[in-house]
Amino acid sequence: MNSRIFLLLISVFCISSANAVPVQGLYSAEINLPVTQSESQMLNDAFNLAAEDVLIKVSGDKDAISGDLLEQAKKQASTWVAQHSIASLNELLPFDGGFVPGKKIKVTFYQASIDGFLSKNNLPVWGDNRPSVLVWLVTEKNGVRSLSGSRSPSDALSQFAQSSSMVGVPVYAPLFDEVDKKNLTVSDVWGFFEDSIQAASRRYQTDSVVALKVSDFAGQIEGSALVLLKNGATERFSLQGETLNDVVDQAAARVAKVFSSRYASVRNSGSASKLNIQVVGVKNYAAMNKVQSYLESIGLVRDLSIVQVEGDKVEFVVVIDGDKEKLFNSISLSRLLISAPLNALDPDANRVVSYQYGGMN
Repeated sequence: MNSRIFLLLISVFCISSANAVPVQGLYSAEINLPVTQSESQMLNDAFNLAAEDVLIKVSGDKDAISGDLLEQAKKQASTWVAQHSIASLNELLPFDGGFVPGKKIKVTFYQASIDGFLSKNNLPVWGDNRPSVLVWLVTEKNGVRSLSGSRSPSDALSQFAQSSSMVGVPVYAPLFDEVDKKNLTVSDVWGFFEDSIQAASRRYQTDSVVALKVSDFAGQIEGSALVLLKNGATERFSLQGETLNDVVDQAAARVAKVFSSRYASVRNSGSASKLNIQVVGVKNYAAMNKVQSYLESIGLVRDLSIVQVEGDKVEFVVVIDGDKEKLFNSISLSRLLISAPLNALDPDANRVVSYQYGGMN
């Protein structure tokens, strides 16, 4: 059994699958507010804050949800609300130098309203099947470096988990047990030695890997990140901020944008494209239904229909938003379909994209 360790607020769970992770609650947010104004004013504030949180999660582009666009969203937020609930908090919340009672307001928006707003403003809509991400995080404090894991937690790792959750990226922490310590050193991560990081990450079977280093020297906070993507591609970027949390928040936002640009597309009339997908090895109706349901679940897919069934071969015509490469990236997150390119001499080679049914999802 493959084993992965899920880190969210330093809670550890064993997971037995390496597929893309269905992220729950993309269109919902929980807002804690001090009780300092009328309930109607508090609800209006909560709707505005929740809309910002949800637009960031669904688009994967935190930088874009700002300025005039964010002000537009706040003006419409109350009309997007599908349901909300209010509950009293057990703890007091800080306010104006003191502490006052607080309320937890859970807000759920209509998916069509959020998706429509993003599409109207030429921003991507990222579906809920998202890549699992293993994070190796090294912190340096006044020249002393340490590598975090579920058995060696740190404030930076906890903050990265929280920040990643806020942008809809499912992150996993390594155990950092004796096996990991044998396979990977602090210097390997700090130096972004890709081969060593990839080799140590294989036991966790995640879709992607992030190596993150953060330095605090005499109050000067900076960092950098390396993203190792599924097809061997890499992304690198530098980070700067006034505090550790600033740098880690920035890292999570940048990682989300990397994945959003790879798996999400803008949905509008000009973005649609069509292609034929052939799947071989589909030997019964249950398998065909499983393949069809999976393809329909991909956020990029606008429409899908079966055009031909011949023996164990099924051909679909798929209408998608954006370019075909993003669809291929999304399909690669599952083991249900395995790429099986046709021989150049095959008469269908230039007409269809071919996959082998793997039977696992």
